[in-house]
Amino acid sequence: MKICKKSGIIVESIVPGSPAAYCNINRGDQLLAVNGIRPRDLIAYRYLCAEENLNLKIRRQNGQPVTYQINKGYDTDLGMVFSTDCFDGVKHCRNKCIFCFVDQLPGHLRSTLYEKDDDYRQSFLHGNYITLTNLQENEISRILKLKLSPLYISVHTTDPELRGRMLGLKRHAPVLDMISRFAEEGIKMHIQVVLCPDWNDGAILERTISDLAAFWPHVASVGIVPVGLTKFRQHLPYLRSITPTESRKLISRLGNFQQAFCKKYGVSFVYLADEFYLKARYPFPPYEQYDGFPQLENGIGPARLFYEDFQKLRRFLPKKARRQRRLFIATSQDGGRVLLPVIRRLWLIKNLDVNLISIPSTFFGPRITVTGLLTGQDLLWGLRDIKGEDVLLPRILIRKGTSLFLDGLDVREVEHRSGCAVHLLDPTAAALVEHICMLGGVRL
Repeated sequence: MKICKKSGIIVESIVPGSPAAYCNINRGDQLLAVNGIRPRDLIAYRYLCAEENLNLKIRRQNGQPVTYQINKGYDTDLGMVFSTDCFDGVKHCRNKCIFCFVDQLPGHLRSTLYEKDDDYRQSFLHGNYITLTNLQENEISRILKLKLSPLYISVHTTDPELRGRMLGLKRHAPVLDMISRFAEEGIKMHIQVVLCPDWNDGAILERTISDLAAFWPHVASVGIVPVGLTKFRQHLPYLRSITPTESRKLISRLGNFQQAFCKKYGVSFVYLADEFYLKARYPFPPYEQYDGFPQLENGIGPARLFYEDFQKLRRFLPKKARRQRRLFIATSQDGGRVLLPVIRRLWLIKNLDVNLISIPSTFFGPRITVTGLLTGQDLLWGLRDIKGEDVLLPRILIRKGTSLFLDGLDVREVEHRSGCAVHLLDPTAAALVEHICMLGGVRL
């Protein structure tokens, strides 16, 4: 992390046309202070920069300090982008959660995958889930004073003793008092429950949902996601995956909760990850039941949203491609189940041969079935028999800002070793349809 309290905060890039660009501030320069204050994080920086008149102190790459007097519109961004949002360092997780995915990774992946953040600032800025177990009173006061909302909180269970055990602590881990305190001050919260069969399911889960519902609308949603278990899980408490039968029972039971909440609050309130419906072989809930998709980034609702968007695009699909073309769409086992109805519709386009490749997780193991965890090695295995073909991949497989897969393999390396032409696209129906039509010589 490029942080140095003495030398300042490294500028990663400059937005063209911004006040910072006008002042000729460049990448590699260091921010020393705004109106005499060194911001501790991006939140403080934004508050300081909201004023119209700013005294900006910068240190050039040659070591020369420069001061700028900037007059700008209220809330106009200065246009400086930094390599981190926490200038004083990210606060890391001190828990030892029984289900922690980081603890189930092999030891040879890129270093950033092993970082466990539990920082309220990352929660507010990026929707990262935090446990609240490492919050100090001054940090709580700052959240309340600045109204840092919404926050995303990992609860798992509202039973203090069980929550402590699930977080790997040698003490109870109550959470309702903190949630109550935030609710009283108008902080909106989205809750995550990682469902671990035989631990926090059944009556315990129902009690957790009921306890959290008491704080609606400040607790705006509760997302239930299944525990992810890799083949590298060693010397950790025993956990198992939820079975198809259990998934069906869970969907049915929580459906009753959702109906009750809809009558009482006008929203479903509690939502299940797409994986549960795939495992149960049940259809996804209707679009309206997701209430605006408050936990989309948590894997709750992307399949339904994809179908909804594709349905709007069906009438624009051509009847025939201008030239004969064969394409392959590579995805995970779960992704294959989601895409199959869409692929069947694309088969109706003449001259266009669209093929689906559902790739198992040879890297993490058979219990990992989601697309976002496919690695470069998995792709090499899945593409071993189709040398020379065009392959479409969702961009979520690549670390943002790089061309690297989870296991560190580069896109070009995968192309070279597989002999395929890899096309990265956003995981949306619009991106898929547009790209397929473009490769087939058809304009939408």
